[in-house]
Amino acid sequence: MDPNETLMKKKLQSFLCEMLKFGTVKGFKHFAMYMRGREEMVLSVVNTPQMLSSATPIAPESLPVDKRKLSKSESFSSMNLPYDQRSLMLSIRSQMILSTHGVKDVGLPPASPSEEESLVTDDRSTLFLIAGYGRYSCPYVWVRSNHERLVKLTGSSREKDCPLKLKSTLKWKDQDIFVWDIVAELVKLCTYPSPRNPFEIDFDYFKLLPLSEKVLATVAMMNVLQKILVYTPDHKIYAGQVFEELQLITKQHFTALESLVKDNGLPAVLQQQQQHQQQQRQQHHSGPTSAPVGPGRTRTTSYNQPNSAPSYNQPYSAPSYNQPNSTPSYNQPNSTHSFNQPTSAPPTQSYGYTHTTRAMF
Repeated sequence: MDPNETLMKKKLQSFLCEMLKFGTVKGFKHFAMYMRGREEMVLSVVNTPQMLSSATPIAPESLPVDKRKLSKSESFSSMNLPYDQRSLMLSIRSQMILSTHGVKDVGLPPASPSEEESLVTDDRSTLFLIAGYGRYSCPYVWVRSNHERLVKLTGSSREKDCPLKLKSTLKWKDQDIFVWDIVAELVKLCTYPSPRNPFEIDFDYFKLLPLSEKVLATVAMMNVLQKILVYTPDHKIYAGQVFEELQLITKQHFTALESLVKDNGLPAVLQQQQQHQQQQRQQHHSGPTSAPVGPGRTRTTSYNQPNSAPSYNQPYSAPSYNQPNSTPSYNQPNSTHSFNQPTSAPPTQSYGYTHTTRAMF
């Protein structure tokens, strides 16, 4: 295998891993994402921003042609809708050059044609398919709905499945291009009027979430915005606005987290409390037991047996202290404590005296 092709495949795997993380985040205002397997992400971009001024926006097709003209040095903008097919889509010839397989008249089609798109579509949004197929070794984007609004098709329906000619995808092999760079270009391409910040947050979405889900959703959004902020050049218009959005969503996250902890709804806190209660129950069961000695009173014993003496599992008897036939104490008559010794008195021990002495303590 060509070393360059191997490098591109490794780079594609990193792109797919990042796309999988990014594609599961919810709460953006101008687009929504849906992962379809590991290699495909369906992107739904709104055609018109949700929050508009009281004035009726001017449709792009009503503008004079000279104001809508797109120069070669400019990037695509929704003011130029609908776009010319040659400027927006890769031609069959270009696809054959870019294709690593070189199959005749195949080009770079998606895994399934747009006519078989399973997701329900309407006129309020446009579906795109961002995919990184291993056989292409590069991510591409296809339009999946509302083709007529986006591009002026001049040929057969087969042209609907030609990949888009985006700056982000064309530069992907030579530069560090992330999935959010492609999304930002598609929002600018599709939404009219084009928002200044394509990653604007829909805070109303987070207000409707239950507290536990809100904590998880906000931290996921924080993670994505941090990555966008780190890898976005400062000259991008939306860089400063992403930073402001990040501050707001971070505040909401910690506010929700604090409320969840106070309500004992955090799983980690609940688990810690359950472990603490279990330890207390174990200590209670393993501690000394109480035996009743009268109405309303209890007596604690160390051996769980009434009237027991520390005799090493033998009946209690008074120590002899080297005196035979000594009378036991503790009011137990005629019992001797021999500690496994014969009943006869042991030989007299001498400590400098000639007579038997009592042990001194």
